[in-house]
Amino acid sequence: MQSAKRLAGLGILLLALPLLSGAAQAADRLDGAWTTTAASCDEVFVKRKGNLALKRTSEGWSAFIVNGNRINGANATCSVKSTKQKGDVTTFLLSCADKIMFDTMTVSIRFKDDGTFVRFDPEFPEVETSYHRCDR
Repeated sequence: MQSAKRLAGLGILLLALPLLSGAAQAADRLDGAWTTTAASCDEVFVKRKGNLALKRTSEGWSAFIVNGNRINGANATCSVKSTKQKGDVTTFLLSCADKIMFDTMTVSIRFKDDGTFVRFDPEFPEVETSYHRCDR
């Protein structure tokens, strides 16, 4: 009986592995610097010690840098708590903090290509914001 439970648990884990690896691949693809306007990369980011960093004057731009499970923007920092993959959509559960408060939120994205993804609300998928990679 115990052996059957272990085997069933292993089967569930093996079925879930492709989903977990898809979500992990999406998270890895996000590493780097991103902005809503590809032409604004030089206006928003500066190279420091060989890496891109947000310029201090970049607060008006929608830009951020992803490094592993950390997301740094001009006004807030987030960490990825969990990731789910469903088809070509990846949804992240984020824990974010700014200078005053913190919150938990979900963000859904879909990659257009290696240098572009769109963020959208699954309830209103027709409303999207495109982000472009600045560091490749």
